[in-house]
Amino acid sequence: RFSSSFGRHWPPASREMVLVPAATARPGTLQRSGVRRRLAVLATIAASASAAGAAGLARAESGQCTSTRPTVSSQAPALVQRRHDVRRARIDRVDGPGDLDIEEPPRPLTVLCWNVLYTNFNGGWEKAHRRKLLADVMANGMRADIAGLQECMHEGLMESAFQGRMLRAPGTDQFNCIFFRPGAVDFRGVSGRRYLGDGARDNYSQRFVSYAQLFDQGGREFWLFSTHWCLDGPCSGAAGGERHKLSAQVILALRKELGAASVPAIITADANSHMDGYDNDDG
Repeated sequence: RFSSSFGRHWPPASREMVLVPAATARPGTLQRSGVRRRLAVLATIAASASAAGAAGLARAESGQCTSTRPTVSSQAPALVQRRHDVRRARIDRVDGPGDLDIEEPPRPLTVLCWNVLYTNFNGGWEKAHRRKLLADVMANGMRADIAGLQECMHEGLMESAFQGRMLRAPGTDQFNCIFFRPGAVDFRGVSGRRYLGDGARDNYSQRFVSYAQLFDQGGREFWLFSTHWCLDGPCSGAAGGERHKLSAQVILALRKELGAASVPAIITADANSHMDGYDNDDG
């Protein structure tokens, strides 16, 4: 399940992950859990589990997660979790050596949402210095691993400004380009865009959503959707809220069509929600 604060809670809750509370997360930074431990359990350890430890194990095995970083003392003695990219260490027990698998926590990902303004693309190469400044902020200043842009009028020109620091997900322009940092995120060829429909446009432009399938360093799949919703004219007030709602419905239907309904998703959006009450906007 996803909420407006989803960007601060990454990955979403599952039996393998623990969420960092929003109050302790850096805005815009995807926080992963700390070290996750898999105990190669022996009967003597399991038998010594206290009632509280057994209850903790039952909660963990049922898929519940806490909202604080786990420590060794709070882990159920027999907690077993699946592994990704683990290094092994040997420990000594009273009745003989045993294995402790420690999963190295992947580096947190930083996601950037930015309307880079269409006027920085008018004139093509004549605005190259402006796009270079934008790219420097994103890649060097913000150190973004993933960027979902709006008013990005040419993905090729924007990619040239990055000079290899970030790469494009092809077919995501015009308007909502998606970029990723090689080495931090893996792109395997699935990306594109979808028209949100005549009922979601305004007097300025047609409106679209771009999408890309991505993978983190641990091989976990997630999707990024970047969109820019309508503004002014027929998109003012309550009518704007209805058009934004239609935009949201198209995005959700697209996610299902892509087979990503049960896969973590991030939406970067210039939602223009001030057209209909900000957080009360129907979209």
